[in-house]
Amino acid sequence: MTRRRRRDASRAAHDRTPAEESTVAEHTDFTEHADFTEHAEHASPCDPDSRDVSGAGSDVGPDIVIHLPAMYFPMPWRRHSQVELLEEQGLAFMERHGLCRGPGRRERVTGTRSALFFAGNCPDADTERLQMAVDWTYTMFVFDDFACDEESPEDAFSFLDLAVRVIRTLESPTAGLLAPENPFTGPVVELAERLHRLASPTQRRRLVDAHLSWYLGVAWERAARQQRLLPGLNDYLCTRLLYVAGFPTLAWFQVSEADDIPDQEINAPAVHALTEMAAMVAALDDDLFSYGKELWYADRQPAGAGPALNLVGLHQARPGCTRQDALGEAVALRDRVLARFVEVRDLVRPTASEPLRRYLSNLTCLVRGNYEWGVRAGRYTDPDGHHPGAVRVATSPVADTPGATGAPPDIPGIGWWWQALPVTASASAPGGLPADDPSVRDRSRG
Repeated sequence: MTRRRRRDASRAAHDRTPAEESTVAEHTDFTEHADFTEHAEHASPCDPDSRDVSGAGSDVGPDIVIHLPAMYFPMPWRRHSQVELLEEQGLAFMERHGLCRGPGRRERVTGTRSALFFAGNCPDADTERLQMAVDWTYTMFVFDDFACDEESPEDAFSFLDLAVRVIRTLESPTAGLLAPENPFTGPVVELAERLHRLASPTQRRRLVDAHLSWYLGVAWERAARQQRLLPGLNDYLCTRLLYVAGFPTLAWFQVSEADDIPDQEINAPAVHALTEMAAMVAALDDDLFSYGKELWYADRQPAGAGPALNLVGLHQARPGCTRQDALGEAVALRDRVLARFVEVRDLVRPTASEPLRRYLSNLTCLVRGNYEWGVRAGRYTDPDGHHPGAVRVATSPVADTPGATGAPPDIPGIGWWWQALPVTASASAPGGLPADDPSVRDRSRG
């Protein structure tokens, strides 16, 4: 569920031929980079790891190996039974709309493994409805490369102009706001038409609102990159929650089901907290499995290229913090959030309606599905589309217990997740979930 990219800077823009310039977007990918090249591990082909699920298939050993610590996953990895069909139809959708044209473009699109992403998030969903989400994911990865990349036009208007046109087209497929020559006109209009045919008005409104949140976050991210901002942890987490595209992803969860979740339930503070916590765990895991790609690009950037908008990079920017220390701190934070998610989910579920129960199931599947997708996706092992296997993510066996629990100190932006949480949207309704017990706060492994 990640939205990270950096274009290969080994050649300046003025060195590209016009033909290369016209297809340069096919070689983009999500990542930001910090000036911490000295921390990169240059691995030999026989570098040991406990479980390697990515970076295989290259005749040359990886340039970078990232060893992830043990991470808490109290759920199995489940996948939709029609994952192959979802992929086949998703790639056909991209071919039909010309988004696979150009040298290496189809391989780049295929490498996103967008069907696997949503097959792991919504393993019980209606196939026709889920296909919309898969097609959206394939399209939005290309959209990120074209419109959200830090080397896309730097003026704020270029991105915002396209964003508002996409949003209005989702609301009204006949709005006529996307020019015929725009590469996103065909796929966005078709998705909007299918959305209006299959989804309820409530589901459509929630999806459009989620896109507004995402594009607001991307606008912040673009400005932060241009200013070479190194945000504090609290600022970073609150904005990361927006530009990771978690909210539109979770809105597609609702579209994938026929029945609406009642407003009284989906707007309840406890359910809203669960939505945010699931998105945050996915965002932090994205930061972990995309970190090697950032190091790979950092080796190829000029000095002073700017800091990484990445949790691991923010930790490592502190004096004396090693890479493994930074990885460990990032894992501890995501374990805290996931432990609270499980606690709140288990208290909400017994009284939830059937549509809400299915949504809670999908939120749970997202945690494991996003991770298993991320350590397999080519976007993170082939950083620029020309170096397959350049990065390897070596994972550890999953942990049955969290490495840390309790509200994290000094991050007030997410602290409300550990407060008492009403289980209905009515402020006057009795009952609610208890606050996190202070006596067990800040409990860490070891």
